Amino acid sequence: MSRESLVGLRRELHAHPELSEEERGTAARIEAFLSPLGPDRVLAGVGGHGLVATFDSGRPGPELLVRCELDALPIVELGDADHRSTNHGVSHQCGHDGHMAMVCGLAEHVARNRPAAGAVHLLFQPAEEIGAGAAAVLADPAFAAVRPDIGVAIHNLPGHPLGAVVVKEGTLNPAVRSIVFRFTGRTAHAMDPSEGENPALAIADLLRRAQAMIHDDVTSDDFALITTVHVRVGSVAYGVSAGDGEAHFTMRCWDNGRLAALQAELVALAEQLAARDRLALAWDTLEDFYSNHNDPAVTATVRAAAADAGLEVITPDAPPLRAGEDFGLFTTVFPCCMVLLGTGVEADPLHSPTFDFPDELIDVGVRLYEAIVARVFA
Repeated sequence: MSRESLVGLRRELHAHPELSEEERGTAARIEAFLSPLGPDRVLAGVGGHGLVATFDSGRPGPELLVRCELDALPIVELGDADHRSTNHGVSHQCGHDGHMAMVCGLAEHVARNRPAAGAVHLLFQPAEEIGAGAAAVLADPAFAAVRPDIGVAIHNLPGHPLGAVVVKEGTLNPAVRSIVFRFTGRTAHAMDPSEGENPALAIADLLRRAQAMIHDDVTSDDFALITTVHVRVGSVAYGVSAGDGEAHFTMRCWDNGRLAALQAELVALAEQLAARDRLALAWDTLEDFYSNHNDPAVTATVRAAAADAGLEVITPDAPPLRAGEDFGLFTTVFPCCMVLLGTGVEADPLHSPTFDFPDELIDVGVRLYEAIVARVFA
């Protein structure tokens, strides 16, 4: 299929975005594209609406997983492109449409050039943006048929030259987790608040003391960031002393173990404050992203493949990115590498309402994937 066809696919996906855990139509479009290529196996509905297409030699050999993402974001797109979102309030402002097009381009290549041994598994993962898709895929019994021993993924990255390959071993993205604390006391008349248990002071102290746990030195292995994202106490009823409230935080650390320790410290503080003020406490976590760790050997393969493809390779000496990435969970199960492709020095940032994946990057991603496959199955 021609470059124009992949661009057309990318624009069709861009025009019909779907939120995490709602990617049914997107998965159907991908399956329709892949079907004429004759994959040896297609697993649909994996981990929700995920899709795995396998091109298998039928002989023992490397098992390579190539992963991209199906989901879009709850963002109103402000661009004026002809292919802008037709689903108001939902848009592909992270470039997942382009990532899918690149993997579809790779599917065309491996359909024509199946490996002599081993298999290539193409995973179109659901629910990446909420940190739930990788865990759902790995927990799905159907995924037991896929036994990858190597994993790679590409993500676009504004701020770097268009088409440059940005790759480094070790930590690329932090471990990120959100946590919600819900305090329950007892309402009272506002004229006599001592007759109730108001959670306002406990929540205020939690907010202040959480700031003291922050270690915002990104060059340190002990990096720890706690961001307050939402707070509510009581309701707008001026004759009532509040009887309930909640505080939402997002935590991030370079290391999964450090994040677990930070969470335990924050929970212990909330429990202490609840006991002090005679409040019931419930807490929960959500949007859990594991640290994305690039395996040295797989990273070396990616770097060599980029050179084979004649692409500019940048090894950043900057600290890891601060954004979470659901691919991180896969890196705890088998050796992986996430590689970044420059979207342009002046490109709009990811999650911006005006971001649009550059079509010319599709060719670059396909070339890089083809070179990686050639290296893995050499």
